[in-house]
Amino acid sequence: MTDIYPDERVDRINEHITLIQARDGLTFTTDAYLLSAYIKRPAGVNIRAAELGAGTGVVSLLAASRGKADFFASVEVQERFFDIMKRNIAHNGFDGVIEPVLADVRSINGSLCGGGFDYVFSNPPYMTADSGILSESGAMNIARREILGGIDDFCGAAARLCRQGGMFYVVYRPERIADLMVSLRRSGFEPKTLTLLYPTPSGRPSLVLCAARRGGGAGLTVTPPLFAYKEENGREETENFKYIYENDDFPQEYRQ
Repeated sequence: MTDIYPDERVDRINEHITLIQARDGLTFTTDAYLLSAYIKRPAGVNIRAAELGAGTGVVSLLAASRGKADFFASVEVQERFFDIMKRNIAHNGFDGVIEPVLADVRSINGSLCGGGFDYVFSNPPYMTADSGILSESGAMNIARREILGGIDDFCGAAARLCRQGGMFYVVYRPERIADLMVSLRRSGFEPKTLTLLYPTPSGRPSLVLCAARRGGGAGLTVTPPLFAYKEENGREETENFKYIYENDDFPQEYRQ
């Protein structure tokens, strides 16, 4: 086992991945698992992917464990999480498959790790820099708020890294769908598939997942809504939600 420090913990994510996490920092969430599952491996060999804002590396680790690409460049700006990500990659046996990159999305260029990625994915900060109550943890503020880059910066970086016709997968918040759509098109991506996650059928959506194609033509498919829990008690997962967690993939009805 790699080194674990007193301010860290170790969690088993699934049968494939054990994750080191900072006790007061980024932790594994539903956002990460759904983003990993939303990714679809394109046809071909030597598939290359890049993650922007990788944190401790969980989404790249999940995608790598399912063979969704042959090489991943995982970009993180915060040195503490970058160090944890390096240890997570080594501990889970993905050295040579996942390349950790310490960089700011605002400054990376298309030559990163050779460029020409088949797809890019991200769980970017979703709060504006001055919204809500600031966390006592500066690291958490950077992870959640647009302090070191907003949605325009993440979409722009994805466009620089992604090949023409490649995909950008992103998980975001429903209240900022308009900002996401504008940023995607401004960066040369055309939204192709969009899915809203609801905690229960009677609740409001809490997440939005979007797949966009670089240089794609107009035409967006809005999938059926995804409900996490059945209405009865808010604890029993729906069959579709169970399927996603068991297979790290979405049912066919959510695929374009």
